[in-house]
Amino acid sequence: MQSTKAALALGATLTLAVGASCGPKNDSSNNPSDDNLAAVGSDAVGEDLDLGDDDDYGSEFDEDEGEFEIEAWPKIAKPKKATEKCKGKGKKRECKMVDPTPKISAAHGARSMMGDFRFGMTPGQVFKLMSNEVDAEYEAKQKATSDAMAQDQNRQWRKEQLQSIKANHVQFTQASKHRWGVSLIQFEYEDDSNEEMLWVKANPTLRKFYFFKDDELWKIIYAYSTEAWPGKSYANIVDEKFKKWFGPSPEPKLKIDEKSQKVLIQYNEWESADSSFVRSFDMTAVNGVIVLAVVDKNAEDRIGERLPNLGRDEKFSDDVSDVLGGSDVCYDDSGEIRECAPGEEAQ
Repeated sequence: MQSTKAALALGATLTLAVGASCGPKNDSSNNPSDDNLAAVGSDAVGEDLDLGDDDDYGSEFDEDEGEFEIEAWPKIAKPKKATEKCKGKGKKRECKMVDPTPKISAAHGARSMMGDFRFGMTPGQVFKLMSNEVDAEYEAKQKATSDAMAQDQNRQWRKEQLQSIKANHVQFTQASKHRWGVSLIQFEYEDDSNEEMLWVKANPTLRKFYFFKDDELWKIIYAYSTEAWPGKSYANIVDEKFKKWFGPSPEPKLKIDEKSQKVLIQYNEWESADSSFVRSFDMTAVNGVIVLAVVDKNAEDRIGERLPNLGRDEKFSDDVSDVLGGSDVCYDDSGEIRECAPGEEAQ
């Protein structure tokens, strides 16, 4: 587990993944950057789920983490160019692109997705990263005006944004009678097992869920609504987006019920050189979303594999419609990821 408790000032060490502009380009040019996927402090946060009076929402946690350092990723090789491999002859000839270093490609993509977030972080540290972006935008708003009324509005905006993040902290206990048991993430947690979650509506078509076990981050889920890529099927998105981001050679996975032999779930899996997995799920039929999950392999070995179970006959609440996803990824002429310009359609 990577350490995050070192004595460097947060403000001096972070280049925030939650809303910062794109950093220097690297050779993982087709990988997604979390800079482009998040906008925690922006006006795009929108309406939150109607949480009613449930006590599990907005529950307290140690948000005063003080100073900590974001540990640098270990150095890894550059991804190698995929090559075409063919077999068979005539009409039976089949060709596909093969990644010579699939774990390296997956690692570069997963790192871009995670940005400054690291497995093993506490809920307070994740909150700190989210709230620090809000503070950065707040400072920019204040510097942009000398009008007292506008500055008061900015202070209110900051307060509301931070309250919104806190309100989306969930502790999974049966006593709280939370409603996540009939939602997109219903199979991602266990009640009364010292598990919790922070989630954020990054933009109108993206939700991100940060899962913690024993106070340590171990899984991040990115849920994209079908409106993220209009007119594209799940297969289209895997071929045109995910295989560019994580490599062209994911391993197709299948889970079957042992008794009924019914297919429960099919998905793609990329194994990373960083001891993590990236998985993609087509959940459009049940939840109207396409899901990417980045999972700490070592933590999963301890906790157990948790996957959606689309084969079960479940009835989902209307709240599911608020747990959706999206993308703000754009590319330049050379294929490098960049920040989308205002009003530009994501690619």
